[in-house]
Amino acid sequence: MPRPSRCIVENCPNPAHAKGYCRRHYGQIWRRGMIYDTSKRQRDEDESLLRRDDLERLRALERELQKAQQMYDVVVGFEGRVKWRRQIVAVQEEIRRLNESQAQPAEAKPAPAATTAAVAS
Repeated sequence: MPRPSRCIVENCPNPAHAKGYCRRHYGQIWRRGMIYDTSKRQRDEDESLLRRDDLERLRALERELQKAQQMYDVVVGFEGRVKWRRQIVAVQEEIRRLNESQAQPAEAKPAPAATTAAVAS
């Protein structure tokens, strides 16, 4: 019997590894005796990864902001303080953008144009 070049699981593009299955599917059969339903699991995993990545990025930015604020308080001299002040402003802006991007999916409808114009002026 010729060895298949691709995994025998439907819609799996991976090369065959053992018994016609790719490494992933063969491992699933070996561990659990079945192939997992990946469509729902993958979708949920992708969403949780996005949330987790955003949270990790937010924590990293908060640490960076804290460091910049400490350095700003300690550094003597106008030039050094300007550098750290710019860093503080840049990190605060990044945190604000990240928080807004997290809040946008929760808001289903965009803000009215009149409210946006009032805020801008």
